[in-house]
Amino acid sequence: MLKWKKLREDFIAVNVGKKYNKEPYYWTTFYYYKGIIIDTGCPHTADESAKFLEEMELNVKAILLTHYHEDHSGGAHLFKSEFNVEVFAPEKAVGILANPPEIPTYRQIVWGQPKPVKAIPIKNNMNIENLTITTIDTPGHSFDHISILIGRELFIGDLVTNINPIIALKEENWINTINSIIKILKFEFDNAYGGHGIWHKNEVEKALKNTLELKREMETLWRKGLSVNQIVEQIFPNPPKKVLQMEEVSGGEWSRKNLVESLLGLKVDSNRF
Repeated sequence: MLKWKKLREDFIAVNVGKKYNKEPYYWTTFYYYKGIIIDTGCPHTADESAKFLEEMELNVKAILLTHYHEDHSGGAHLFKSEFNVEVFAPEKAVGILANPPEIPTYRQIVWGQPKPVKAIPIKNNMNIENLTITTIDTPGHSFDHISILIGRELFIGDLVTNINPIIALKEENWINTINSIIKILKFEFDNAYGGHGIWHKNEVEKALKNTLELKREMETLWRKGLSVNQIVEQIFPNPPKKVLQMEEVSGGEWSRKNLVESLLGLKVDSNRF
């Protein structure tokens, strides 16, 4: 399923997700900006997305990926062949993209199993025709994660997905995420375009503030002797139904407990492949 919105001239946000009943269980967003595709959606929607881009008669010049996760890289193999362009990705992601591991069943159902794609390591600074592109290392959500600045438009992948975080992926390192958000806020940009939302710079600042306050609250409870599970129940006593479903369906790969452990610095750094 695909929905799209014209943000400005030559700037499109494309929301995609596999349809179950009437709507996808989760949406993910990729962008077309002045000839550049930033992220590519999930494997399940690769064909539909490529067809849409062709029908729009867009002049695709290159594909840039923010990280290796399948909901961001899943259309890259098809886009590359359909438009005969190069795929640029974080250097740390190149090997995974060329030989993607089998992902958990629930992610195969929601997003689809990614197919191999040959990518070129993206440079810190590069030009594609008349566009100057700056990449910023922003690990946290994944070990390879980058953000991409083109003019005053910042594409942040999954660096910010919620103004008030409540759940985390097992591999996430939230100390790194905090540092990465602090890093991008030093750059001049108006909006941050992510896979699960578009955030004004003020909202990115708010997300950082809320995360730091959450971290302090957790640390206070930890010093008082509460266990991780007790902290989870005290801070997130009535989570949304979707959060509980994610915890159950993912077998804990997504959980509130992961967020608490990560913000407390208790997890061994698994934020690498």
